[in-house]
Amino acid sequence: MKIKSIFLTFIILNVVNISAFALEFDMKTFGTIGAVYNDSSYMYRKDIFQKDGSSKDISVETDSIIGLQTTLGINENFSILLQGIVNNDYNDKIKAKLDWGYLKYDGGENITLKIGRIRTPYYKNSDNLNIGYSNLAIRESVEVYGQVPFSSYNGIEVTYSGIVDKYFYTVQAGYGEEELTVPNHSLNQKANVKIEDFYALNLTFGTSALQARATYINADMTASNQTLEQLFNGLRTFGLDALANQYEYKDKKSEYLGFGIFLDYKNILFSTEYGQRRVKSFTRDVHGYYATLGYSFDKLIPFITYAKSKMDDITYEADTVSPILNNLLRSQNTAQSSKIAGVKYYVNQNVDIKFQYEHVMPKGEYGSYHLNTSLEPKSMNVFSLALDFIF
Repeated sequence: MKIKSIFLTFIILNVVNISAFALEFDMKTFGTIGAVYNDSSYMYRKDIFQKDGSSKDISVETDSIIGLQTTLGINENFSILLQGIVNNDYNDKIKAKLDWGYLKYDGGENITLKIGRIRTPYYKNSDNLNIGYSNLAIRESVEVYGQVPFSSYNGIEVTYSGIVDKYFYTVQAGYGEEELTVPNHSLNQKANVKIEDFYALNLTFGTSALQARATYINADMTASNQTLEQLFNGLRTFGLDALANQYEYKDKKSEYLGFGIFLDYKNILFSTEYGQRRVKSFTRDVHGYYATLGYSFDKLIPFITYAKSKMDDITYEADTVSPILNNLLRSQNTAQSSKIAGVKYYVNQNVDIKFQYEHVMPKGEYGSYHLNTSLEPKSMNVFSLALDFIF
């Protein structure tokens, strides 16, 4: 029985057997209505899990999303939390999905336990990825937030929190697995990705004004489809076992290491995160960072961001004996830099309006998270407007 099935059974049995039925029920609706215009021939998407985006036209699918978050209190220790979203997917269809959902045990002041579908603790805003009202920018910097293709997993998480003098600390440890489909828009392909033995450890430390966090994640990953299987089987048929073993994405150890510093002092807002992904396969290693500085004028917050991602290996110079493998490697180049200027305005405690301008510069041939291997790299000017709400 898979972990996902075990956890689902566990949740159902606990809900049925807990004698005290729901004491509290809370429901929140959230969403974003957005419009994006990109002046280049590249397809500007929020992330790789979208088919549509902006390419010399206005796209309303890029950032628009609606979601529902519910909390069911069973007793003073147990609760169930669910979050579902509806947005545009990589098949260019409006689809609903369970973003996360878990049974939570709160043991008191220090320990909490979650079991079910849990958000991965990669980034500062991991829990708020789809809740635009909670975030400063319209979308997070893809140079960091786009390094890992999944944001939730099926498993278990234990959190321990405490206070030392005037400083708080939180330690999160998780274990689980995940399966998903990851598109490669440049090659017009999809790969089935399987994540096993997923371990996550996160430490957050600081005060209400200044915080620091560090994250380490380790997993065994496999990516496959018919084209990949034919490619690597073909290499082995011609005696190129070493080349196939080097680039085949099969039971490969994958690591992510991240750091962040966050300041909210008086009217000054500052945040920076660094992430490094290591996967010894055709996806190649990448690292990136961003830095955001904002100033709060009560309801109005202007901000600027600089972000950059860089491949540890220059994939666009791939020159193996296999043209198909070369194309696959070239399509992995996500190196780019972004300069962003934006403003967020709080209409009230439930609604905000945002506008931002983003200049994206690909690095190297076929570069950028918005890459297209049939086009020469060129810069993009992206204009975005969004209205966020939460009720």
